[in-house]
Amino acid sequence: MKWLNFIKKTDPDRQATCVSGSELAECFTCEKKAGWAAVYANLALALFKAVIGYLSGSKAILGDALFSFKEFIASLVVVIGVKLSGKPADDQHPYGHGKVEYVALFLISAGLIISTITLFVHSAQGLWHCYQGAGSVPKSIAIWAALISVAANYKLGQYLSCVGDKRFSPAMLANARHNRSDALLSAMVAVAVFGAHYFDMAFLDPLAALVEAVSIIRVSIEMFNDSIKGLFDSAAPTATVERIEAIARTVPGVRKVAKVVARQLGQGIWIEMTIKIDHTLSHQEGYLIGQHVKESIQASLGNHVTANVLLEPYIP
Repeated sequence: MKWLNFIKKTDPDRQATCVSGSELAECFTCEKKAGWAAVYANLALALFKAVIGYLSGSKAILGDALFSFKEFIASLVVVIGVKLSGKPADDQHPYGHGKVEYVALFLISAGLIISTITLFVHSAQGLWHCYQGAGSVPKSIAIWAALISVAANYKLGQYLSCVGDKRFSPAMLANARHNRSDALLSAMVAVAVFGAHYFDMAFLDPLAALVEAVSIIRVSIEMFNDSIKGLFDSAAPTATVERIEAIARTVPGVRKVAKVVARQLGQGIWIEMTIKIDHTLSHQEGYLIGQHVKESIQASLGNHVTANVLLEPYIP
């Protein structure tokens, strides 16, 4: 997934900052706070810019508000989705709750695409009005809103990056990158609104909004595609399958890896594999080898992996 990567990788060097007692507890607490801080901050930015965009008549600020709303959704899916999808399996949900965030992502991305298309149409109309000499110039308050957005997104990106780096959380680091890129986008909006207001270049405002709309539609389509892949249990990446095979082959007693089928199941990976062992081994010895394979895969890929290992006799 380009937009949303929940799978945590193992890196002892980077996790070394967060390994002992109170430091470990502090990191987990900070991660939870940072997740909700991102949710509230992005929502506040989205509402703030939406109001200012409406009052100032700036389509670029309204587009920037949609970007912040997109980040609000991303942060909310990370916080709530991870919490719900991490619930253990029960009688009603024997395969767990791993698809919760994908259902939310599907509905939200579809709504975001529709709202962004509306912005695109209004921005195109604004450009046409400017071409006809009837374009309106946004009020100066829009410039200050864009500058506030630059500062807020930059500081929020720094904070999330710090927490994500200490906890080695890919989702948190992804949100940090998005906020930093949003800071650059808000800077572009500030320049466009400044030029439109002070240099009577009214076309800059709808032009910036048009660029934003195209970018948001692209990201929204990625989000939509990710949700579809998650809902329909898409195959795990080829590199992951090859890694699973390599891990299994290193386990003593495994003579051959006959088959590996791996698919995404929510945030986790569901693996069904067949290994071959010497036909002279007892049932108990085969069982221990299978358990060793499962434990080795989970130790390498994480506990979000569920492996079902079948045994077949290896006859030279």
